Amino acid sequence: LVNDNDKDKTVAGLLLRGEEIITGDAYVNAMPVDAIKKLKPDAWKNMEYFDKLVGLRGVPVMNLHIWFDRKLSTVDNLIFSRSKLLSVYADMSQTCRGYANDDDKSMLELVFAPAAGWLTKSDDQILAATMEELERLFPEEIRADGSLARVTKFTCVKTPTSVYETLPGCEAMRPTQKSPVPNFYMAGDFSKQRYLASMEGAILSGQLAAKAVAEAALEREGGGVVAEPRKLRERLINPAAADIDERTPDMTMYNVKLGTVPKEVEEELASAGAVVV
Repeated sequence: LVNDNDKDKTVAGLLLRGEEIITGDAYVNAMPVDAIKKLKPDAWKNMEYFDKLVGLRGVPVMNLHIWFDRKLSTVDNLIFSRSKLLSVYADMSQTCRGYANDDDKSMLELVFAPAAGWLTKSDDQILAATMEELERLFPEEIRADGSLARVTKFTCVKTPTSVYETLPGCEAMRPTQKSPVPNFYMAGDFSKQRYLASMEGAILSGQLAAKAVAEAALEREGGGVVAEPRKLRERLINPAAADIDERTPDMTMYNVKLGTVPKEVEEELASAGAVVV
């Protein structure tokens, strides 16, 4: 929800599921690039900062979790794989023992990428292809037919648009953490920082966004900003709201949907010259 009564088109508040309205002094995006592209207000679409995001496109990725009936010969680290399908993997019984729940049996987490062409395949097909790759990585311990280490449990989380695709010219499309909207900041591994799409890049982007928020607050306290952006009145969840029972489906990383603004919120926005997005 955006204020249309100032030249900077500042954020007036956030509309959440159940017609809940929350406000803040600063708003930091932590969504993937494809999600923020869908949700950016119309009032921002002509700003070059946001317009450039169209050049960043997420690629399909799958996260696999495989439990085995025995301990594999792995190490306490994240491994970059030589497999054509499995980019990285880790044995969680080594790297995060509390998460794996059983120190005597391996639980592998793997990133299946590039995953284009695989999202529509069944879990059985994905597991079969994965086991063939694992047989190459663990030739003395894993067979694709399950005759050695046996799979006791398998899950697959499919993300159609995950990290952005690194293409020529995409570096110029990455936004800085400080946006042209005074109370809106951009985090995420796609934002401008020294790493490509990665966990390390995501962490660094969050640190840079927090620094930008802190610097703006210090400037405001020093008299650098005369008027703070207008905020909507906060509202609690409405149990009778049409979307109150909507949830992100199982095995889905996130779900983006444009909500319907309650009439009373539209009236409050209109009374101060704000725009509904």
